[in-house]
Parts: sequence; structure tokens; C-alpha cells
Amino acid sequence: MTLAIDFGTSNTVVARWNPATQQPETLSLPGLSLSQAGNPPLIPSLAYVTAAKLGQAWVGQQVRDRGLDLNTDPRFFRAFKRGIGAPVQGFLPELDGQSTTFEQVGEWFLTQVLAAVSQVPLPLESLVLTVPVDSFEIYRQWLGGVVARAGVPQVRMLDEPTAAALGYGMTDCDRSS
Repeated sequence: MTLAIDFGTSNTVVARWNPATQQPETLSLPGLSLSQAGNPPLIPSLAYVTAAKLGQAWVGQQVRDRGLDLNTDPRFFRAFKRGIGAPVQGFLPELDGQSTTFEQVGEWFLTQVLAAVSQVPLPLESLVLTVPVDSFEIYRQWLGGVVARAGVPQVRMLDEPTAAALGYGMTDCDRSS
């Protein structure tokens, strides 16, 4: 099975092609996703660092469910994707005596998403990930390291505009040509 992950600034989505229905479907990951009637399950791109030295954090809906999404708390991170690969990091707090980077927070987030994906009772053969164009090479290298450390067997990366064009531009008549 191939899964696709769009790690977004505000929300993250995990999707797959369902061979039975011949349709794409967004996966709900227990504890991480928020499912609302009529909307696909989304994972809020949020992290709350509980133990920086151990790389432990609550992520996604876990942060909201625990009421930890307070902007004044230095352990709470939102929109951290924007800082990954950025030449200027801006202010980042020291947590548990350790400096923090957006790349670390992003890795903690994606590692938990990948761990939740591994609980889906289907064999993961490959993973497609989207990569922003504005920081393509740096972000791609960072992302490649994250998925390698997570042990993902096969990874493909697709720039976000191409992924959007493929997702929004597909119609029944396009598939037949």
C-alpha cells in the first residue's frame, strides 16, 4: 500500500488510494486526527514538547484535547513547518536545558504521525510526501533524514504545487486519456 502525507503549516493529511472503491480516502489516525461530520479527518499541525531531551511531545489533536494549545506556553509550537530549512530561525525557547529547532519539532511531529500510520493494519510499501517549493532542497534533505530514521521502506517526494494540480485537476475524463 502507498500512503501520501501532506504535512501542512496548519493541518496535516494522510491519504491512500482505496482499491475497493477506486477512490482516494483520507485516513483517520486515532488520537491525532480530528474528524468532523462531512469533513475529512485532519491532523492539526501542533506540537507540545513534554521532554525535549527525550524527544517526547504531544502532537496533533492530542495537544488540543489536553488544552495545551496556549500561545504563551514556550513548549507549544504551531506553524513550525515554516521554520524548517529557513536561514533565520527567529526566537526558539530553550527547553529542559536544550536548544530547540523547528527541524527537531517537525521531526517529533512527523515521527508520531508515521508511528500512528504503522498501526493501520495494511502493509506500508511506499510513502509519498509533499515538499514546499520555496525551500525544496533543504526541506527535502531534512525530510529524507526523518523518514530514513523512521525506517520507511520507499519514499517519493512531490513538490506541493504539482501535488495540488494532480489532486484538484483529476476528473473522470482526465483519467481516460
